[in-house]
Amino acid sequence: MKHIRLKGPALGGLILLLGLGIWGGAALAETSHSGCYVEDETGQRYDLGALCVVPSGGEPVLQTGDVQVTLRWNTSDDLDLIVVDPAGSIVDFGTPTSPSGGQLDVDANGFCETQEFSPVENIFWPTGEAPNGDYLAYVTLAIPCTLEDLANTNATAANAAYDTLEVPYTLTILSEGVTTTYDGTSRPEELGVNYPFRVGPLVEPTEETVPETAQPEDGLELPSFEPPEL
Repeated sequence: MKHIRLKGPALGGLILLLGLGIWGGAALAETSHSGCYVEDETGQRYDLGALCVVPSGGEPVLQTGDVQVTLRWNTSDDLDLIVVDPAGSIVDFGTPTSPSGGQLDVDANGFCETQEFSPVENIFWPTGEAPNGDYLAYVTLAIPCTLEDLANTNATAANAAYDTLEVPYTLTILSEGVTTTYDGTSRPEELGVNYPFRVGPLVEPTEETVPETAQPEDGLELPSFEPPEL
């Protein structure tokens, strides 16, 4: 047996035992893409994403790869996770896949139809597929589901609560094997903080590579918000 220490996300000191007769000269992939996988001597990659996430508290298994962006919060409100790739394509509940391979695999509390109190949303690019460049992640408060019952009994109180509503969240960004965690707060009618990250090396712009029209940093449209209905 050959012992290979994986450096993928959330594995800590996990040791994977590989049979030499099956895996041959398997080794950690040393490429610009360092998601959770191993690569054998022929260059064949074996995705180990299922091993990189340890579910807790009944949380669904989250897929991972070169890039994994995960949003968690503790209310029944409908928060939305949005990631913009280097080409400007958006991955979110409305566009769950992108041409670059980004995928939204877990969405929670959508339109308040299913209300979980420990919800999670997850966007990822599979191993070897995330394009190099700059990404942006956003968190928005789409629908204040926690105010539905109050709106049915006391519209004035519901409107006041809407104006002051704040939903704390935790955002975890895995990019090329490095995990960064942020704590934030989402409020109605605010796009909120943008969280930039990069895949691949930083390329200094030149006259040949600078586009004629720079892409705006915050070019996303906010959802349409309305006070709670009576």
